[in-house]
Amino acid sequence: MQKYKYVATDKEGNMTHGVFVGESEAEIREMLLRSGYYVTSIKAVSTHSLSSLISLGASVPTKDLTQFCNQFSVMILAGVPIVDSVALLKDQTTSRVLKKTLGKIEEDLKQGLVLSDAMRKYPRVFPTFFSSMVYVGENAGCLDKVLVSIAEYYEQEDKTKQKTRAALAYPILLLILTIGVVVVMFVFVIPRFVDSFSKMNVEMPALTMAIFNMSLFFQEYWLIVLGFLIAFIILLFLLKYIPSVGMVIDQLKVTLPIMKNVNMARFTARFARSLGLLLENGSDTLSALENVHRVIDNKYLLKQFNRAMLDVKMGMSLSKALSSEMTLPPILIEMIIVGEQTGELGQVLLKTAPYFDSSVQKALDRMTAVLQPTLLLVLGGIIATLFVAMYSPILAMITSLQV
Repeated sequence: MQKYKYVATDKEGNMTHGVFVGESEAEIREMLLRSGYYVTSIKAVSTHSLSSLISLGASVPTKDLTQFCNQFSVMILAGVPIVDSVALLKDQTTSRVLKKTLGKIEEDLKQGLVLSDAMRKYPRVFPTFFSSMVYVGENAGCLDKVLVSIAEYYEQEDKTKQKTRAALAYPILLLILTIGVVVVMFVFVIPRFVDSFSKMNVEMPALTMAIFNMSLFFQEYWLIVLGFLIAFIILLFLLKYIPSVGMVIDQLKVTLPIMKNVNMARFTARFARSLGLLLENGSDTLSALENVHRVIDNKYLLKQFNRAMLDVKMGMSLSKALSSEMTLPPILIEMIIVGEQTGELGQVLLKTAPYFDSSVQKALDRMTAVLQPTLLLVLGGIIATLFVAMYSPILAMITSLQV
């Protein structure tokens, strides 16, 4: 997404200006034209400044978005105008980012922009899927119902994230414990043992000497080791922004045995719910696919989905396009076939989504069932190795004394 600065006029010749975020100049012109504005100038704005990076990093917690949607829906249902609803919600929210964004949206609405176009200007706060759903609700005349659907969608997304964090908490704790044990042994225990052995002129085995040398290295060069680790982590973080590397990383996420089931289950649940919501609220298939395309955060799956979407544009059925281009659960394809045959694809997908939500939890349980014993074995192996290294000289000394 690129930020564009524009200048436009309305039918009366009144001039306005501002900033939009979109994929192209043509998209920005189209959004403004729908709102009754004619663009006189438009240009891309650099987003490499420090303030821009801070702005791009600002986002709103899912629970705040959910609360915002529910309250907004109630106000619209009660007949409160959209501008007044936004003003009231701005004063009620506790999120500083959301408060500031709603203040800007209120100004845009007063200048004549429709709600969905105003939200598109702030994709970090209101993701593309959010603004697209609002656009569908505006055109279908059921914005209040759409907002409730969005709230339910993000509420389920938040539950999935919480389940993922809870499932990974224990494995991460074990990993931290393993690192802590190694650091304590290398910094405090091993040097004292070796110093005692040296004073007693005990000949140390090769394993003990190897671990002792490693301990000396870490004590002597710990700043260099720490700096290297930090640089390595930063490098890994930056590498994912290189298209070819990012593609490989995303491919591994859905092909590696341990990660595959979890990531594919999450993708399937999100796909079924988002596509179902869009179709059920009046969006046509192609428009719905275009909007679902924007919420797919895996480049490898996105590439496959783009091919499937192209097949649909060429006249192929959605079920056939997805089955030929993507490796999705057979039950999802079967449900899509049923939806296409009955003409109730949106409703079928929404009814199927809870099943895929439960499959996410099952996949997480299977992953933790593998990770936990694996990490325990690694921790036990490290402790056993250090124990053997430290106590084998003592056993050798005792044996020599008995002889």
